[in-house]
Amino acid sequence: MASGLALLGCLLCYVLAAANAQAPAAGPQRTVVLDRVVADVDGHAILASDVDDEMRFSALQPEFEPAADNTPQRALERVIDRALIVQQQALQPGVAEISQKDVDQAVAELRKQITVTDHVDCETDAGWKAFLAARGFTPEEIEGRMRERLAILKFVDVRFGVAAQVSNSDVRNYYDQVLVPELKKNHAAAPALDSVAPRIREILRQQQVNKSIDLWLKNLRAEGQVQILDPAYGEVGADGEGGQ
Repeated sequence: MASGLALLGCLLCYVLAAANAQAPAAGPQRTVVLDRVVADVDGHAILASDVDDEMRFSALQPEFEPAADNTPQRALERVIDRALIVQQQALQPGVAEISQKDVDQAVAELRKQITVTDHVDCETDAGWKAFLAARGFTPEEIEGRMRERLAILKFVDVRFGVAAQVSNSDVRNYYDQVLVPELKKNHAAAPALDSVAPRIREILRQQQVNKSIDLWLKNLRAEGQVQILDPAYGEVGADGEGGQ
């Protein structure tokens, strides 16, 4: 691992364009900076372009990642978390296989959502391609990212979802202590418990899963080698908190 970090240290400043090595001898030589390594996750290099891609992709879905959290530092944290999860996925191949139908459905939902929220035409192929091109993506890249996201969601649900147990008393307490007071605050009538119990149960289950994932990722960070190599991105410790 030490030798890997030493190599990354050498690469920290810049990754040079391969074309430069083949440039004609005549005339002045120019060094073109294509990318730089900003972090290392157990020997896996994370590039500045990875962080930029994460920010641009998250901007397409602000309901999942609020604009206030879509900073380079936060985006790097998400890329690191994803790299840690992907490493764990590799240890359990086949657990999170995603069909093309699932990917197509997720992309179709995204296109509909953007059409409504951004008031642009993303439901036609031409409009969708134009929208993505303006943001530096291709439809194939979006499909790939959707496939990865769905695979990660499925993986963590298989790993943690079964253990998440929500009792009837948990549902009742949430209804009485959270939902009803919130509805009263907004002068809205509370629905019958039976009608909202399945939704409440899913909310509580997801909260348990999220807590388990957070703890798991913290442990993975502590066990592995996660280092921020570019001070512009702050420092991310074993607890997953990034500096500004």
